[in-house]
Amino acid sequence: MIQNINIGIKISTKNFNFLSEIYLTDEIIDFIEIILDPEFTTKDIRIIKSLKLPYAIHFPNSNNGIDFGDLTKNRENIAFIDRINQYKNKLSELKPICYIIHPESGDIELSIVNIQKLQMEPLALENMPKLGIHGENMLGYDANSLNMYFKCIDQLKFCFDINHAIKTAISMKRDYLLFVKEFLEFKKPILFHISGGNLNIETDEHLALDEGQYNLSKIKKILLNYKHNVNLTFETPRNYEKKINDDLKNIEFFKKVNNSKG
Repeated sequence: MIQNINIGIKISTKNFNFLSEIYLTDEIIDFIEIILDPEFTTKDIRIIKSLKLPYAIHFPNSNNGIDFGDLTKNRENIAFIDRINQYKNKLSELKPICYIIHPESGDIELSIVNIQKLQMEPLALENMPKLGIHGENMLGYDANSLNMYFKCIDQLKFCFDINHAIKTAISMKRDYLLFVKEFLEFKKPILFHISGGNLNIETDEHLALDEGQYNLSKIKKILLNYKHNVNLTFETPRNYEKKINDDLKNIEFFKKVNNSKG
């Protein structure tokens, strides 16, 4: 923990072999964010239930063929929603910080309807970049588009992806630091994501924190000055053969960034 910032790293249900190394860093890593593979099993749920650290669960997204707003993918969307709801009793035994979902792209009404079908709590909606990596127009990229979800879905929480917000600010030709601050005034996040990136590229990059052009000193200062605790997941690249070595390097780099508060 860095003052009010809890540090988390992201693994998938295919990376549970990383857990032994994660537990050895309990003074560095405060929680784990787990990507739930679309073909998750009851064994995966049992492992999550027995975790020794707090955890959040990230539902599959367009990288896994799930896009709640895309009508052409709705068969896959419904199949995944049905699978989640079929496991409701098992999943209800879990106590995650939140279940993270993407609004993704396409039709906002379809996206909302699909998310409403998920019978898990607490759900947390993650903000998107305005422009997707394949050139698609994304949903939920600013306060106005996100607000439609929060008005329609009871008890919906907010997962704030700082990198996505910066990418949206680039698309909208906004001051990216001011845009980040506006998001924090819009709704209290239950979870945050951070990664590196360039200020001349609109699409998601997920670079290491020592790469790219973001002013991490000012971003860190915004987080330290935030009046609530910050659960911050590092979404930085990883050489999977080295397990969590790259995560630890990014965490150490973040710790050394000028953190003067005020």
